[in-house]
Order: sequence, then C-alpha cells, then structure tokens
Amino acid sequence: MILETRVFERIGLQVGAAELEALVADALEQVVPVRIVADPTAELSREETAALRRGGLDPAWRGDDVDNPTLRSAAEYAALLASSLSVEQAAALLGVDGSRIRHRLAEGTLYGVKDRHTWRLPAFQFAGRGLVPGLERVLPHLPGGLHPLAVLGWLTRPNPDLYLDADETPVSPLDWLRAGHDPERVARLASGAGQLG
Repeated sequence: MILETRVFERIGLQVGAAELEALVADALEQVVPVRIVADPTAELSREETAALRRGGLDPAWRGDDVDNPTLRSAAEYAALLASSLSVEQAAALLGVDGSRIRHRLAEGTLYGVKDRHTWRLPAFQFAGRGLVPGLERVLPHLPGGLHPLAVLGWLTRPNPDLYLDADETPVSPLDWLRAGHDPERVARLASGAGQLG
C-alpha cells in the first residue's frame, strides 16, 4: 500500500510513506472493531432480512462505502496521529526540554496520545511557536478516558455556549481561546465533553 504524504508536506509536516502507513494500520486496529461482519445478511434469517427491507432498511454490506463511519473514524484518527508532534518536536517548538513536555503530559496541561510506547502531541493545541492561549487551563478539566477523536471533536466543533459576536453564532472552544477570551469559561464546559445531549 502506498499512501500519499503530499497533504502533510503541504501543511509543513514531514511524514514518510512508511510512517504514514504504520499510523493508518495502528488507527485501524484502534478504531475498527475486532470483527466486522462481511455481509450482515449472512447472519440474518431470510425472514429477518425481509422484515428489514419491508421497514425501509437495506441490510446489504457496502464495505467500500466511503461514508462508512468506521473507516472515516480510522482515517481521522490516522490523520490526527500523523499530524501530531513527537515529544522532541514539541520541546523544540516550545523551547523547552523534553522532560518538561513529559511532565506537562503527566499533569494534563498538554494533550498527548500514547502511540505504542511513545507520545504523540496533536497539532490542534499549538499556535505558531507556542500553545493555543489558555488551553493548558482547559485540558485538565476534560474527562479522563475520552478517545482522542472525541477530544478533537469537542475542541473543534461550535459550542452553543460560546460565541464571539452579537448575533451569537457559536464558535468552537479552540476558536474562543484563539480569540483571547476567558479560558475559565471553556474549562467549566470541558467536564461535559463526550456527553450526549
């Protein structure tokens, strides 16, 4: 399998094809369930299949469906990992020692994903030669155990409790922080990250 690395190069990340392929394989292992049923109708009786079709559902398998949410999640996770920084890269960017990065990962003021035996620090938390302002005050309030895609989604999707203008158009927590607004407001909201409704 040969994967394109041009998109990462375009945004300034150096990811080799072999590293990208390994990240995609790891993402698939972490996101895709242990077993995907190749053909759901093979596990259903004819009566069950007919009942589903009468109800307007098509149980036919579409393994090559680009809108497959499992495959889309695996691709998003692979992109998250591929665009992340190593401890050494983050240390160089922030002008600190690698041990300071590991300390901040342990205290929760930097966000990292353990990939095999190494930390990957998602790029969403960096801005220029530093961190998104105030994010270190928000990250410790996120519930433990959230999948990295849930963290990314919560930080990047518009939140109805955050708006910058008079027409109250919602902005994401990251956009709120990048605009220089109070991180405590986002920190209070962070404890509800990953909850439905």
